[in-house]
Order: sequence, then structure tokens, then C-alpha cells
Amino acid sequence: MTRRSKKSNPFANILRSVMAERRVSARQAAKIAGVSHSTIIDWQTGSSPDNYLAVKRLSEALGIGFSYLLTGTHDQSVDSIVPSLTSVFSDGDTVFDGYAKITIQRLVPRTDIKNIYGKS
Repeated sequence: MTRRSKKSNPFANILRSVMAERRVSARQAAKIAGVSHSTIIDWQTGSSPDNYLAVKRLSEALGIGFSYLLTGTHDQSVDSIVPSLTSVFSDGDTVFDGYAKITIQRLVPRTDIKNIYGKS
């Protein structure tokens, strides 16, 4: 579910502007991104996206950077702006600012974990 921002966010402004400039309709953008037409309309009116894969597909199709579409800032060298997870969690003063989505997937099924530790 998306959240509606009380004030206009850079993502909504940039998305509206780029779509108008490239003459891409909300229906076309929805098809490109793999989301519903209403999701694109929500994004254009200020909702924050929760499907970053869809935003990435859309940014690539529109020919603009993913970070630029989301935040309005141009991409820099990944090494200079993205800290490693180790450095983020080992430094108590680090503040995480911006968009982030963390996914955890089980790599070993539960039944195999029991077998590994000798539990039945």
C-alpha cells in the first residue's frame, strides 16, 4: 500500500514532469512498470511508491536515473554514496536517510535446518 504525502514529494513532481515531457500516459506508464493505472495516478498525486522494482522499470523506460526519479538528486558513484551494511551497523552515529527496502529470504527450508542441527 502506498502512503499519501501531505506535501508534494520530488518523486510525484518528477514523474509528472517526465511523463508529460515524453508524452507517456498513465496507462502506458502502468504497463511499462507492471502496476495498475490507479497506482501511477496515486504516484503522480503524491503517494510514495512501495514497489521499487516497478519504479526502476519505469525509470529505465523513461531514460532517467532511478535515484533521480525517486529523490530528484542525480546518481553519483555508487561507491561514494552507498555504505556497506557492515559499516552502517558498526557505526552508532550513522543515520540512514532516503529510500530503502530490505528483503530477507529463507535460503534453507525449515526441515533442512532441523537436520543440520540434529533435531527431528
